[in-house]
Amino acid sequence: MLNVIIGLLLIFLLYSLFATTILELLAAFLSFRGRNLEKAISNMLDPDNPDLFREFKENPVYKQLAGQFIGKTSPPSYLSSEKFRSILFQVLGRNQEGDKVEEWVGKLPEGPLKSTLGQLLQDARQDKEEFKQKVEMWFNDVMDRASGWYKRNMQRILIMIGMGIAISFNVDSLQVYGQLSRDPDAANKMALEAAKVVSTAEPGQEQPAELKKEVYSLLAENLEVLKSPLGIGWEKVDLNTLSLVDWMAKLFGWVVTAFAISLGAPFWFDLLKKLVNIRSSGSKPA
Repeated sequence: MLNVIIGLLLIFLLYSLFATTILELLAAFLSFRGRNLEKAISNMLDPDNPDLFREFKENPVYKQLAGQFIGKTSPPSYLSSEKFRSILFQVLGRNQEGDKVEEWVGKLPEGPLKSTLGQLLQDARQDKEEFKQKVEMWFNDVMDRASGWYKRNMQRILIMIGMGIAISFNVDSLQVYGQLSRDPDAANKMALEAAKVVSTAEPGQEQPAELKKEVYSLLAENLEVLKSPLGIGWEKVDLNTLSLVDWMAKLFGWVVTAFAISLGAPFWFDLLKKLVNIRSSGSKPA
């Protein structure tokens, strides 16, 4: 039974790595991180005042941080709190050393930005340097929440990518589990391949991000022959023989695979490593 579970987890790990690669390409091409950053900054300034955010993006410092990907300009994926505060003060036209902070904050148009800066100024007890620190802390707090938004959005996208992979390659978790349960030799081979994958991790290099080349090599060289016995792929599937019940079961298996892939390769690698270590240690002596 342990070999069966290890074999199934290895499949989840391999296709999770595949899905992560696709997600990274999409994130780079569509500037997911940059768009998430811009959405957070827009909400901080004033979502009802797009001109203010447009002026923020036109700042030379902000433009210099923008990247290039296949000929198009993409928003920066990261902005430090110090840079945010500097750009914000410059956009508001209140960066002169002689200005009294309470005066220019009071002259800002009514809205969420004025209310927020007024509260931060009050917390800073009208001290300009402390006020700058408060603004930077405000930005860091919002970025922490924005990071949570980004992770949740990426997991939703991973589920969709996982579903596409499951259907395209016919990675039916229920069928794979059944095949491994009925074929002890295949389950043992999968467990041995899992041990090879785990052994590629060097000390201090536990995350699978550094193991992609080795894992893909194992998949291409050693696991390709096991795809058909495990029921992965469409080569030996006769669609005319599948009943409605079969399709419903296959759909459920695809959904399980998609959600498993959405958990990410690091999750499956850590779990796989623990199970492989348990298998290697064997049973305890009486």
